[in-house]
Amino acid sequence: MTGAPIRRPSTDIATLLRDREVRGLRWFIGAQIVGVTLLGLGIFLFVTNEAGRIVSVLVSLIADIGLVALWWAAGRSGNLLAIGLGAGLVALAVTGPIPFLEWNSIGIDQVAASYVAKTGFVMGPTIIALSALTLNPRHPLMMTGLIAVYQLGLLGFAMLDDRTVYAEAGAWTSHVMGPALHLGKAANQLAFLLATGAAISLVAWIARRTVRAGIRLEKANGQLQRYFAPEVANRIATAETDFLKPGGRIQQVAVLSSDLAGFTKLSEGRDPNETVRLLSEYQAAMSVAIFRHGGSIDKLIGDGILATFGALDPKTRPQTEVAADAVAAGLAMDAALAELNATRAERGEPPFAHRIGIDLGPALVGNVGAEDRLEFTVIGSVVNLASRIESACKTTGDSLLISERVRQAGPEGDAVSRGRPALAGITEPPELFAPRTPGPSIRPSPE
Repeated sequence: MTGAPIRRPSTDIATLLRDREVRGLRWFIGAQIVGVTLLGLGIFLFVTNEAGRIVSVLVSLIADIGLVALWWAAGRSGNLLAIGLGAGLVALAVTGPIPFLEWNSIGIDQVAASYVAKTGFVMGPTIIALSALTLNPRHPLMMTGLIAVYQLGLLGFAMLDDRTVYAEAGAWTSHVMGPALHLGKAANQLAFLLATGAAISLVAWIARRTVRAGIRLEKANGQLQRYFAPEVANRIATAETDFLKPGGRIQQVAVLSSDLAGFTKLSEGRDPNETVRLLSEYQAAMSVAIFRHGGSIDKLIGDGILATFGALDPKTRPQTEVAADAVAAGLAMDAALAELNATRAERGEPPFAHRIGIDLGPALVGNVGAEDRLEFTVIGSVVNLASRIESACKTTGDSLLISERVRQAGPEGDAVSRGRPALAGITEPPELFAPRTPGPSIRPSPE
């Protein structure tokens, strides 16, 4: 487990979904730009009428300019629905006349206007589907309504033509193969369009919910990283069901207990918000040092920190590695405190002082509580002894003390014995040591 930078969600869910909608809307508009350009090019190449060719080029050019403007506005406007509606209107304005162009090529004088109603707007489902790229179901619903109105307009236009004849109720063949218009068939086509639009909108809604759930999971994982090293948080986030049930196992862990000396006096007379700011500033610096060396913050108790090493490793690691990580974290906390105090001195603020105690030993590691309210923690005498060692710093005057077990298991390095000072509640106090320099690094340094 190497140290890794702590990632935090940078925006809220609404902002992330809006960004996704903007990207999808730009894909929708970009597809229209390609389609309009190809349509204009096709008409220019295959239509022999010179006036028609010129008109097609002008229409395509104007439409592309409008679509490019909408694409640009999508990233800057607050009303994405209005931009989507504008893109839909452009698509309808460019491709909507196609039934009339086909009717004109056949011969308006020879064929009744029922032709345009029966041909319909074949591009409709494609436009609706592309609008779903926004993952906002309102866009495909809006496109469906817009195209349905256009289909009704084609039907109304056909019914105004005196030459239009109507097929009998059961004569569907005449509608498909002959000149007659079957209102039931036209209604069926409209219903199919509405059903398609509703289905596509439902898919967009489901996709949006899926993305929202993914964002929430990422945010939850980011919150986990406030308490655990990033790689440990990832393990919890991807853990199997058995890992999240009440219970635990006995394993060797190193426990680090720290306390901010004189904080009660330091916070006297201060505004509560200022007190929280001071505490957060200290805890943030210490958390980075702990996480960098693979530790997990078990609890933040007022101005105290209880951290563990090796408690959440997927495989039991050698005691030498666990002890080395804990000692390295304690020394890193001392270094971080020196940097923090330098910053505080520049602001004219008094320095912080802390006490750190580290012990190594067996502990029950697991989830405590009920299945619907769990706390992952470590339980055992090692936790109590680490706290007592931290208190012993008051007697020895050191900022960091480690137990004899940590000294024996940890890396070689300069450490000074402090004897066996009395520890409250401990019948046979262990020999304590004050580490000065770290031994050989076992955990790879973060990049």
